[in-house]
Amino acid sequence: MGDTLSISGKNFNTLKELSVTINDKSVTILKNTDNNIKILIPKLLGSGSIKVSAGGNVYKGPYFNYKYKATVTTLAGSGYVGSTNGKETAASFYCPWGITADLNGDLYIADTYNRLIRKIAAGTNEVSTIPIPTYISGGNFYSPYNIAIDTKTRNLYVTDFNQHVMRIAPNLDMSLIFNSSEIGTTTTGIAAGPDGYIYMSLNTQGKIVKFDPANNYAYSTFTTGLITPRNIIFDNTKKMYVAAFDNLKGPVILQIDDTGTASVVHFDLSNKGWEIAIDSAGNFYEADHFSNNLKMIEKNGLVTVIAGSGKAEDIDGVGVNASFNGPQGITIDTNGNLYITTYNYDTKGGNKVRKVVIE
Repeated sequence: MGDTLSISGKNFNTLKELSVTINDKSVTILKNTDNNIKILIPKLLGSGSIKVSAGGNVYKGPYFNYKYKATVTTLAGSGYVGSTNGKETAASFYCPWGITADLNGDLYIADTYNRLIRKIAAGTNEVSTIPIPTYISGGNFYSPYNIAIDTKTRNLYVTDFNQHVMRIAPNLDMSLIFNSSEIGTTTTGIAAGPDGYIYMSLNTQGKIVKFDPANNYAYSTFTTGLITPRNIIFDNTKKMYVAAFDNLKGPVILQIDDTGTASVVHFDLSNKGWEIAIDSAGNFYEADHFSNNLKMIEKNGLVTVIAGSGKAEDIDGVGVNASFNGPQGITIDTNGNLYITTYNYDTKGGNKVRKVVIE
């Protein structure tokens, strides 16, 4: 980002309606002469072909490789097991997993082993606690696992990696809105769909179900035939994706169309994690738990480790000079910043929320 690029050719000054695209994205022309065009490389341009267009014709140039810069910092968490509130590293967690961001930039985290929901306030990075009662709506809710927010109603939806879904209203009223005990399966990923429905993956049954949050317990099967589906996400065009597994391809990202039909859009045999996110440009991100890194899958399918040395430790830094101690949950905010929770099951380390700014 911010570099200038020179494109050599002929007769540039005679061409009308001159424009340049890279990776099918328009770029700014800083200056052009008869045999040279200078352009500015914008943020998150991505890799792709260089094309010069003029007079209705398109002239294709070489392939351009964009170098991403991922800056990793610690947003909250001392690294020690605990449930202390406070600002930034004064706070503590115990196996934070699912994470989501609201439109204000506030973060909500499923603090799994503490059986709490934690909030990190935007701007101050102050960590506070939303306690979970022992019984909700006359039923049990176990350790929170994955979490989603409906940005229209500001309701939170939480799975417990057991059989339940809990709704937390903005006034912190809590209610059980799903209990799968009658079908004996595990609730994992959850997302608020752009159509107003809540979508949830039933991990052991390979299903995604949908339900109207206003009509408790009434659900319908949206798609079946998946293998261990985990978290569900939507992109800015309202397309649904789910992290899952394929017997032939291994770890995959599936797109689920409006009819519930699943198709593989990306696969990464090296991925040893569970959670994914997607940015506004269509790039996917994988929190690779056992490889202790963050991977990007560009739209063209190129898989790159953009942050993380592979060492099991939470170290701030840029790119592979940074590291993660068991990255788990991942989300992206409206500004394109990534947030990753960490926990190491062997050492009980991690217990942090990391921020990744990608340029």
